[in-house]
Amino acid sequence: MATRREKLRAESIDEIKALARQQMTQEGTAGISLRGIARNMGMTAPAIYRYFPRRDDLITALIVDAYLAHADAIDAADARCARSAYGDRVAHMMFAYRAWALANPVDFQLIYGNPIPGYEAPREVTVPAASRVSAPIITALTEAYAAGALRPTAEFLHLPETVERHLRAFAEAGGYPVPPEIFAIAMHGWNLIHGMVWLEIFGHTPPVIGDPEAFCRHQVIALCRSMHLSVTDT
Repeated sequence: MATRREKLRAESIDEIKALARQQMTQEGTAGISLRGIARNMGMTAPAIYRYFPRRDDLITALIVDAYLAHADAIDAADARCARSAYGDRVAHMMFAYRAWALANPVDFQLIYGNPIPGYEAPREVTVPAASRVSAPIITALTEAYAAGALRPTAEFLHLPETVERHLRAFAEAGGYPVPPEIFAIAMHGWNLIHGMVWLEIFGHTPPVIGDPEAFCRHQVIALCRSMHLSVTDT
């Protein structure tokens, strides 16, 4: 059981993060200021450094939180589907990708938007968190492929040599037992959903398509069915 001091520290960290998100909402991701947060909390600047010694440490914590929250939403969508319903799993995880982004646009822009000037993410901390977002989708695609439910089109079976070589090296370096065509399909799906979400968040597509959610569902289901993955119309 956490001590009173530990609980108070955790509450202070949560408040610091909440104020940092307010700053990002008002001034963009580059607007995070530890001194500004300390001022809003009625705390001296040296006092806040006991929680986050540098601004970069706070940014890293926010990035990890965002990746893990995004991953949790995708995991939850996957868990609601039958394991053998591969198309439903992939589609609903992609829907969850969009839903979380729309509900958390500041966090989404923090992890996928423009780099913050002067900040360099510690890859040993952020990459494992980021990998959790894509892992369940890649797993579902890999399982579908192994079961014969996923049948890639010729374009994915005959990738450009430079792309295939890089995907194989990436899989080996990361310890992923995944064929390059599956990685290519996953990247294609990510490009699709990420592009739609990004354009929607910034208000570009709604005036054109009218119903972004219906359009997203149509595009995702069409992608799955093009690979012979069955998706339930819901």
